[in-house]
Amino acid sequence: MAAARRAAQLVLAAMLTVSDHPTVSDLTRTNQRRVWGHLAKANGLSAKSIMTYMISVRAAINYCAVPQIIIVDGEEIEAHLLESSVAVFCNQEEIAEHIGGTVSAPREYIPTFPELGKWIDAIEEEDDFRFVMIMLNTCARNEAIFDLRISEQVDFEFGTIDLNPKGRRQTKKRRPIIRMTTNLAAWFEYWGDDKPVRQYQDTVEKRLNRLGKPVVDEEGNESPGLGIPEMTCYTLRHFVATNMRRVSFSVSKEQRSKWLGHSVNEGSKTTDWYEKFDPDYLEEPMRATDEIMAKLQKHTHRKLFAPTVRSQGKFRVIE
Repeated sequence: MAAARRAAQLVLAAMLTVSDHPTVSDLTRTNQRRVWGHLAKANGLSAKSIMTYMISVRAAINYCAVPQIIIVDGEEIEAHLLESSVAVFCNQEEIAEHIGGTVSAPREYIPTFPELGKWIDAIEEEDDFRFVMIMLNTCARNEAIFDLRISEQVDFEFGTIDLNPKGRRQTKKRRPIIRMTTNLAAWFEYWGDDKPVRQYQDTVEKRLNRLGKPVVDEEGNESPGLGIPEMTCYTLRHFVATNMRRVSFSVSKEQRSKWLGHSVNEGSKTTDWYEKFDPDYLEEPMRATDEIMAKLQKHTHRKLFAPTVRSQGKFRVIE
């Protein structure tokens, strides 16, 4: 939601340079190219970032052009905000060519264990640390971690976590049901919070993404800081996925794919439903993650394993 709102704000601000009272119909191809140029020049955005924001705008416009069923005075009424949609162009190559930028390359940087340990030791905020622990133990995408509610998504009896909240429709970026590692189960018990990460997504991500970057003091002098500028909070998912293939035992490609939320052709929805109650369900990536955490602990001064606590049988629910 934060990204969608940001997209709307940026594109609206750019369109206001074209028209005093812009409407959806003003989003011609020519004006969209003007928007790209404004976002690149005024906001310093890359072609990939502009593409991402334009995709959000396209989704919103397409949704508004589709009839929706709303309830008015107890009666169902069909309504839609737009009579028709408009074409929104989101090709990164075209955007890059227009603004004189470059097309993003696949993410290649994977931190070493010592680098990641140093990065974790530099974390100051509790919410940032919790985010990192959940990410390392689940390989969940950022949004799934901020949406997480323990009381609704964690099954302590069967030891599973449903990363897709009830009522949320699955998208291409699938949120799977995975096994809960012993490391994360202990942290959930120790934290005792129904919503482990309370701060806003953009706040936590911003702090973590700049943690390894150079530091500029008040006088404008720059120092290398941690010396790992490529390190971001999303790099954690790639770190675990890569090292899962290097643990002391074999983790099948199918189980790694399911753990990461990638589509797997084998099986069916019915089979998957029964599998999650199987004691061996996704045991390989669960054990591999615990092994990775144990190895990582050797490279960080901060404790990556929660103190032993006595379970109270309930969590503090955040309204």
